[in-house]
This record gives sequence, structure tokens and C-alpha cells, in this order.
Amino acid sequence: MGGTENAKGQVLRKKRGFGFVTNIKDYCTNCTLAGFAYIANSRLHFMERIFWLICVFMSSLGCYQLIMGYQRSFPTRAVSIVYESLPPFSKWKFPAVSVCELAYRGNLFPKFEEYITSLGVDVTGDYPYDVETGVSILLFPALYNENGLKGKCGTVHKNCTDACAKCPSDNYRQILTWYGANCSDLFVECKLSHEPFDCCRHFLPLLTPFGRCYMLNSLLNNEPGSKHWLPNELDPAHQKAVINVITRLDVQISVINAEDIPHTAFFPPGIPLITEGLSKYMQFNQVAMKNDPDVKDIDPKIRSCFFPEEIPADSLYKSYSFSVCITECIRRLQMKACNCTSFLYNPNADPRYPDCDLEGFLCLEKTRMIKPDSRVLVNNNKGNNASCGCLPSCNDGDITTIYEPLLFVRNPNKYYNGTLDMPFLPTDQYRRQSLRTPLDVVVSMGGMLGLFLGASILSAIEFVYYFTVRPLSNMLGARAARP
Repeated sequence: MGGTENAKGQVLRKKRGFGFVTNIKDYCTNCTLAGFAYIANSRLHFMERIFWLICVFMSSLGCYQLIMGYQRSFPTRAVSIVYESLPPFSKWKFPAVSVCELAYRGNLFPKFEEYITSLGVDVTGDYPYDVETGVSILLFPALYNENGLKGKCGTVHKNCTDACAKCPSDNYRQILTWYGANCSDLFVECKLSHEPFDCCRHFLPLLTPFGRCYMLNSLLNNEPGSKHWLPNELDPAHQKAVINVITRLDVQISVINAEDIPHTAFFPPGIPLITEGLSKYMQFNQVAMKNDPDVKDIDPKIRSCFFPEEIPADSLYKSYSFSVCITECIRRLQMKACNCTSFLYNPNADPRYPDCDLEGFLCLEKTRMIKPDSRVLVNNNKGNNASCGCLPSCNDGDITTIYEPLLFVRNPNKYYNGTLDMPFLPTDQYRRQSLRTPLDVVVSMGGMLGLFLGASILSAIEFVYYFTVRPLSNMLGARAARP
């Protein structure tokens, strides 16, 4: 009885194997791929069939090598950047502007000085300049020098009474908000193309690695079309691309790309206004970057850039740029080193990244993480623990200083006056264009498969048909034919 069942199983397996071989032969005989019909034709001499087998094998190998070569060259040949001329009399588009507080040489807002005085006196009973410097370092990073915080806030004077001032232990974000200069305290007058505009309506505050800055037309805290966005397209027939800003305190005024953030690691074109009653002037040139619509369809790692709207999931900012990426990388390194971050790297007080207190800042200084600008930039693409792997923004154009006079003009008042001028109409721009879109990939792959094997999209459907629908149809037909 058992032998009979084994024999039946062997017969069934033979039938299945024979059916599979029949399906393969049926496919090769009738498929549209070139050469396969000759291999399956039993009426031909076996030497002819071997000849066609070799031809199909060599064609398949050649097609594979060509496709692999195409894939290897794709990352280096998918995008091209060209330099092209602009139409004459095209409109000016003024870049974004940042105005950042400097507190140069202890020139602080009076309310802030009153706060420092309330903390106490120094060892000699005078104004606590060391405490002022220590707090200024935390609020205005441009003033920071290596180990400067420990020397001002990390040293305890043994001969000092309880009345001696000490650096506040925490709440630096609130200190800057409560005792720093607000917009109306800072700005006196703003003009674009010699036309005045409301400074505090269009310059919006933002905490940045450079300190507290006021941003004009920045994608980080504004958006085109909003009531705070200043129209920046200017007609060269009757408008000039020049901005003038007058302030009551010393500031750094710079022109930047709309998606960039002011950072101590970068030095965009600009002028420091650090002497009251003095006017400074600078001329700059801008070469914009435009992108073809097809560029967005290419993977960012292949095009080697991100668009401003391609924001990482854990980002704290509304737009992507290289400077923003470096900022967020430094925040992660600070968290890893001391389990806290400078409040200037967390503009919206996200609870995932707690603000450092004084001990946290001393920890950051000890690990050289308060201002690790050069180390982070040098290691950006090296793949080590300090590597950020940041890519530039796809909209990142070139803004360069072309003239800054050495002689300055004295004002009759005590204000700080800065003028940034783009004197020449832009005549050229960069354009990033796509050389290989997804459609190009489909066409190229299909062309290679068609050239070597005569394949098409119907060939793939045909393959599925012969090994699914066709055997099922044959099986149902055989059952129906049984008596």
C-alpha cells in the first residue's frame, strides 16, 4: 500500500516538472524577445541552437554592463549648473537682510546695565564688569573667546562678601527678553530704495547662533505674501537696490539668502556699526541661483543640495539651508556633550532640547562646544563623530562685497547709520538644470533593453502571462476535457 502511494507521488512530481519545462519551452517559442525562439526550436540543428544561446547570453551580458555603467554615472551627470545671461531691464530682487545686536565694547542697553547693577558689586565695591562680560558672552556670542566664560563666571572670589555680584545661574532666555533692547529700542529709521518703511513691521526677531537678530524677508520667520513681507522686487527704471538702516545701538547689518541664518561661523557681506555718530557704506553684487522644475524630481544626494522646503523631520526651523543644517548639527553635538544646548540654538524653546544653565555652559566651554565653528566646518563631510554631512541649499546664490570705503562720514546725531547698495543691475545668474529626469531613466533603460534583447513593457507582461495565466488556462482546459 505504501509503495503504491510513493509511486503515485513520483508520477505526480514528474508531471509537475514536465509541466514546468513545457511552460518554459512554450514561453521561449512564442515570446517576443529576440533569439529565444531559435533556442527552443527543436527542429533546428543543435549547433544553431547553441549559437543562438551564446548570442542571447552575450547580448544579456552587454545589456547588464551598459545599465550598470549608466547607474554608476548617474550621480555625477544628473545635474548641471550653467551660467546664463538675464534679459535686459529685468527687475531687481533685493536679498534678505539681518540686523544683529553686537554689544561691542560693553555698549549695552541701559535696562540691561541696570539689571547687572542689581546683581551686586565687584570685589572693590564698583560696577561688576566681569559679571557684565560673562553675561554678555552668553547673550552675544560674537564676543566669546576661548575659556572666556570660566574666567568671568566660573571663578569664585574668596575675599568677596555676599554683596558681590555673581553671574545668574539660569533663565538666560528670559534675561535677554526682559532686559535686552526690543525692536522699537533698536531701530530709528529704515529705507529701501530711498522709501521709508516700518522697521518693526518688517524686521522680525529671531534667536540665532549670532545672537538675537532682526530679519527682513527671511524664510525662517516670515513667508512671501504675509503682512510682514516687504515687497523686494524693484523696477530699475525708477528704483535703486539700496537699503539704509539707522539704529540706536551697535549692530551687524548683513545681506544674506532668504533661507540662511546668521551664524558666527559665516561672514556674509555686511558692515559692523560700532561707532555712534558714524555712517558706513558698502556695495555688493548678487548672482541668483534658479532651478529647473525637473531638478526637484532628482534625489537630494544626487543633486547635492536641498530645497528650502525640504526640511528634516527633527528640524526646529521653517526652512533648510547650509547654515541652518550646521546650526542644528551643533545643537545635537551640544546635547551629546552636556545634555543641554544654548538657548540661541533653540529659537522656539523646544522641550526636547533643554536650555543650558551656567553649569551647562561651563560644560560646553570645557568640551569646546560653545562656539565649535571651525571644527564643525572642517569635519563636515569626513564621516567622523563631528561630521554634520550638510549639503548646500539649492537656492543658494552668491552675494559678494565689491566695494567698502575706508573713509566714513560723521553724523550730526549719535545714531548708527548703515547703507548697503547693489549699484549694478544683475546681468547673469546660475541655473541648475536636470540632465537626467526619471523619464530619461525609463527611456534610456528601455532603449538598452530593446537594443540588446528586443524587450519592451509588453515583454514583461508576456513573461508574467506565460507563467501564471497560461498554465492556469491549460489546467482548466484539461479538466474540462476529461470525461
